[in-house]
Amino acid sequence: EMTDRGLAEVANPSAAFLSAPADGSAARPPAPGTAVVASLEGSRPLLVEVQALVSTSFYGTPQRVTSGFDGRRLAVLLAVLERRVGLRLGRHDVFVSVTGGLTLEEPGTDLGVALAVASSFRNRPVLDRTVAVGEVSLSGELRRVSRLDARVREAAQLGFARIGVPAAQADEATGGGIEIVPLGTLRQACEQLLGSRE
Repeated sequence: EMTDRGLAEVANPSAAFLSAPADGSAARPPAPGTAVVASLEGSRPLLVEVQALVSTSFYGTPQRVTSGFDGRRLAVLLAVLERRVGLRLGRHDVFVSVTGGLTLEEPGTDLGVALAVASSFRNRPVLDRTVAVGEVSLSGELRRVSRLDARVREAAQLGFARIGVPAAQADEATGGGIEIVPLGTLRQACEQLLGSRE
């Protein structure tokens, strides 16, 4: 980080991309449309907050606006959410933003982005202190991701309570005291990781 004294080390980069501590020290309840993903930047795992807003479109063609996430990849995730999960997004505007100005490029962040969209659409927040990891296939299944163990350790270190991972590699997810939630499909992830309606 550049300061008035020059470059300074950031002791915990993940904390810079989260709007509130995961240890519950902030009294802000989880909001619909917000999810935390575990991304890899090089070899370093980073926890990043993704925000989504889904609203009824007042135009002929619904808007798809992204900041920090590939627009074409979002279009694929919206199609999977509609076809495999049953969310009718065709007449809704969808806005997705990655906090902190970071750009998410690796496929392991798919699940978190899809959960944020589903959370906003259903007005159901993602379970508190939850991280999501997984690549979403066109069939709606969750595919394996690289360096899952490092992502799990990062989530545990920052005080998160649970992490949703692809069921195919749940046995690789080892971390101190964090609950591992194996998920086979995006539909299952929406059922298990979304809380009650506000």
